[in-house]
Amino acid sequence: MTKKLNLAPDTRLDDSEMEKMLRNHAHWENKAKKFKSSSDVSWEDKLMMGLEIKAVTDYLRPDTLVLDAGCSNGASTFKIADMIRTRIQAFDYSASAVAIAREQQPLEDPDGRITFSLGNILNIDEPDNQFDAAYTIRVIINLTSWRLQQQAILQVHRVLKPGGIYLMSEAFKGSLAKLNSLRSLAGLKTLKEPDFNLYLQEKDLEAFLEPNFKIETIRRFSSIYYVGSRFFRYLTMNPGDQDSFDNDVNRYFAEFRETANAGDFGIQKLYILRKR
Repeated sequence: MTKKLNLAPDTRLDDSEMEKMLRNHAHWENKAKKFKSSSDVSWEDKLMMGLEIKAVTDYLRPDTLVLDAGCSNGASTFKIADMIRTRIQAFDYSASAVAIAREQQPLEDPDGRITFSLGNILNIDEPDNQFDAAYTIRVIINLTSWRLQQQAILQVHRVLKPGGIYLMSEAFKGSLAKLNSLRSLAGLKTLKEPDFNLYLQEKDLEAFLEPNFKIETIRRFSSIYYVGSRFFRYLTMNPGDQDSFDNDVNRYFAEFRETANAGDFGIQKLYILRKR
């Protein structure tokens, strides 16, 4: 079982952790087979995914070596490589997703800027001090315990060059609580973490990061969008309206530029970290 997940030999999982990890692995394998090359394999909220990609690419530079840790079927990887024109080494632990990425590469990446491989963020098969930059996009939250999340972050730290940048775009408990407080004012149901996710707690994360990374900034790139798409839209819906991410309200709020006054209601945030 451990070999199937490409874990490091010294990774110790109890029965509960192993069961959860295998369940998550099966979840993403099944999604890859179902959605093929579509970005729906990751999330059906394409507007939110666009905001994520824009936020990440704002901090990447051309002609550098970048690690995409948890690339799924490469849908986001192809867009990032095209926007930045940089070299990306990408991996995922879903063999089906990696196979799909490789099939799409001749069309999406004709210059061969991306290398796709099978791997696991708990045991990154790369040398120390290798990459100028690395990013995760909703990957750390797919690990089933805070202990394993810490191990993954340290693996990213290990493969970055000194002074390298880690762009951590993940989901956070504090922002979820604030959004739910807003929703409660209108009598809306509480939003919950999906069963296959474990959102990060900001204070715990920041305390853990301190010895290894400098937190350069926290980019709250999705707060306005979440207020619009997860709060305001439900105040304007009529009975019988279809509940989907693709609607006029969501598109309207996705165009707003975030400012320092936008609040902290966006479950997705980007931590810009510099390796010490």
